[in-house]
Amino acid sequence: MRVEYDRSEFRFATIIGRTLEEKLKGKEDAARKIRGSITLECRDLEKRATVFFEGDRVVVRDGGGGESLISADFQTLNALTFGRVGMLGILKLILSGRLKINGMLFAMKFRKLLN
Repeated sequence: MRVEYDRSEFRFATIIGRTLEEKLKGKEDAARKIRGSITLECRDLEKRATVFFEGDRVVVRDGGGGESLISADFQTLNALTFGRVGMLGILKLILSGRLKINGMLFAMKFRKLLN
């Protein structure tokens, strides 16, 4: 499984790409089964990166355009990425407005890869 992102600059896509390289170790088969894209939006930093699942590779690019969306502040995205928020916590974040998700099924597949 190859994770591709711009390594020449330190950008939001770089952070996401490096995180995915670590998190996908041992989960390559599950990642290969996913098709589609998801945009991660960090509202307080005003940054977006989109993750494209393309078979044997995952491509991360700065900017939007994903079929699904996870939008939150940096602290919430970080907690989601490192498994510090369970399903009940996710529901509370959504109801409070701190977390927005479009394309819930794809977002849950993506989250499962990260945990």
